[in-house]
Amino acid sequence: MKWKAILNVRLLIIFAVFIAIQTFVSCIRPEPIPKNKEAFIGLWRTQSGFQIEIDSSGIANAIPIDINNPDYNKIDPGMTPEYSKGMFVEFNGDSIFEVIKPTVRAKLYRINKNPYTDGDTCKMVLNGVLFIKQK
Repeated sequence: MKWKAILNVRLLIIFAVFIAIQTFVSCIRPEPIPKNKEAFIGLWRTQSGFQIEIDSSGIANAIPIDINNPDYNKIDPGMTPEYSKGMFVEFNGDSIFEVIKPTVRAKLYRINKNPYTDGDTCKMVLNGVLFIKQK
């Protein structure tokens, strides 16, 4: 009979920890894109087909590329399409751009070249891969 009581207490503790984690995660909100990083806002595409759309609210949606693509390890966030939507955007200084899906995954991008204008096209380079702004 004593082992049943111990088991019930353990189950209650596990349930309480689960509820605490869920409460913490639900409180996490994205931060709007800072003024000095507004050039990153928009839909960006690579030649390999990877797309990331960055919203001013601090949310990013990505369209992953094929795992066999040579750029996959450099830029793909490594999540299925349903998880690669609604990611949070964070900038760490001037050299790191990060997309985060709380409790799922995060992907760091090294900013090799901030958004810049080349003729009538806006470009940037993350993790050595060229991105072209679509809109």
